[in-house]
Amino acid sequence: MTTLKRILKSIVDLFKRLFLPNKGPIDVYKEEALLSPGKVIARRFIKNKLAVIGIIGFISIFIFSFGLSLFVPLNLYYTNTFHRNLPPNYQYLNVPRQLIKEGIIEIESGNANSIGLSEDGNVFVWGAKYRGILDVPAVVKTKNIVDVSAGSQHMIAVDDQGEIYLWGYNHQFQAQIHDRFVANFQADPITYIKGGIERTLAITESGAVYIWGVGANNVGDVMNRAPYYFYEEDEVTVIKAVDVVSNFNNALVLLEDGTVRLIGVSSDVVATLPPALRNGSVQVAQIGLTIYNAFAVDTNGNLYVWGATSFGLHDQYIPDAAKTNVKQLGVGYDHVAVLTNDGEVYAWGDNQLGQTDVPSNLSNIREIFIDTHQNFIVHEDGSVTTFGLKGYMLGTDEQGRDFIVQLIHGGKITLTVGAVAVLISLVIGVTVGLTAGYFGGRIDNLLMRFAEIVSSFPFLPFAITLSALLLGGATTEVQRMLMIMVILGVLSWTGLARLIRGQILSERERDYVLAAKALGIKQKHIIWRHIFPAVISIVIVNATLGYAGSLLTEAGLSFLGFGVQKPSPSWGNILTAAQDVNVIRIYWWRWILPGLAIIIAALSINLVGDALRDAMDPKNAER
Repeated sequence: MTTLKRILKSIVDLFKRLFLPNKGPIDVYKEEALLSPGKVIARRFIKNKLAVIGIIGFISIFIFSFGLSLFVPLNLYYTNTFHRNLPPNYQYLNVPRQLIKEGIIEIESGNANSIGLSEDGNVFVWGAKYRGILDVPAVVKTKNIVDVSAGSQHMIAVDDQGEIYLWGYNHQFQAQIHDRFVANFQADPITYIKGGIERTLAITESGAVYIWGVGANNVGDVMNRAPYYFYEEDEVTVIKAVDVVSNFNNALVLLEDGTVRLIGVSSDVVATLPPALRNGSVQVAQIGLTIYNAFAVDTNGNLYVWGATSFGLHDQYIPDAAKTNVKQLGVGYDHVAVLTNDGEVYAWGDNQLGQTDVPSNLSNIREIFIDTHQNFIVHEDGSVTTFGLKGYMLGTDEQGRDFIVQLIHGGKITLTVGAVAVLISLVIGVTVGLTAGYFGGRIDNLLMRFAEIVSSFPFLPFAITLSALLLGGATTEVQRMLMIMVILGVLSWTGLARLIRGQILSERERDYVLAAKALGIKQKHIIWRHIFPAVISIVIVNATLGYAGSLLTEAGLSFLGFGVQKPSPSWGNILTAAQDVNVIRIYWWRWILPGLAIIIAALSINLVGDALRDAMDPKNAER
């Protein structure tokens, strides 16, 4: 009968453990008595809500840094002057639905924005909230606009009365009619106006070309001699300009007689201009100008290219089908696309931002709008296909690099440096602590005095000094990072060594140690196989908490310029930008995002460390 009662009681206790969450201390101890120590620790750890939050946070940071880095390559030396300090935005190719509904007449793009004109005469601007470009003047919204254009950081609109409206970035007066030309334009009105790279270009009724903005305002500037007139061989009869485009150094002008002219400094574009395009042997219908190359299409649809040969734009890079039968030419900053009379689109040039990834299976194409790094294909039914730069999800840095790429690979470096530094400090600290605690005597005295000497130095100033002295001899980025890992590891072992020494002093007097000695077991086996497992919990907790400390220290050193050096990114050296008040005031993503990443990583690791300490504490009692 007694045996039956015990069986029934066991069954009842089992159901209580399974289905009744509110248990008293006695029930908990009974349940833990049935589990191994490892399972008890794991159970206590999982029941700690902060521990779960910490694990989720650290796994998220780990996946973000190490997982995404497998799919997001890092080019250490890539820069893009056009995309410096762009705010987070991923809508560069999102053509407004209302523009599509009203019918697209024109689309032009700048660095981070595009402007469109509808058949109803309405203006639409989209892209990044940047330089006031999205703030279309109220008067423009009330006018019947007949033409629009985009500079790199400013916009232009012209209404049906010939009134011109400019807005956006105006640091070199490119977003206004320049004061020195106002009188000229009153006598010789503008008939054509176009945005360029930090410039505005205009053609007047007389056929003169005007240029103002960057490189055109001061005496001695590249394009300061406006107005520009072009003459026939008699040097008296003016040949009117009908189109003009520009890059940093030159402006390419198409004249009404089908010839082209160049304005600006000597360059590959000037030096290699085909004579047939200037002397009238070929009648040019369309022109385009990238940063280093010029393009023209004649009235027969033949494509001409000249300028630099090393940027993937010259003859050998052009698809054969794009060299003839060209219907429309589109030119960006560093890529080119053409629409042929067969309805095919071909693109070539730089593809860092996907600007030459022409979608497959295109059909019924009406026209193409190619500019900067954005591409828009308008079909006969009015729908739009886009390709190229969609934007930057987390903005860009001062070099125009995608900030999310910097954060991903910066986290990879910061987390790796912190982890290796902790491993180094663990190896030194555990070895010194075990040796000092087990052997005692002179060895203990010598090792602990050395530890006190190391710990007596102020940590951060000493780390900065060592970094400054030793990093100068490192010739590669890998060597520099290894040196930082060693410095952090060598300076941070003393606390762990003392902690383990104190634990070993009590452990070495235990019966199981005396029994091992009596059996003649070697000292190294006693230390590592018998005593060390007794302090492994201390090592694990210390490693976890020390990891957060090493991560923060690396970030601090890199922030001050004594850690990981650019162009290799780390969260610390990315934060260096926060030393500039303009970055804090304007470019918030450049310091808030890496700061958040560091906080989340360190906090997650500390939460895990605290939870492990509580879970491994044998005196811990659950309530």
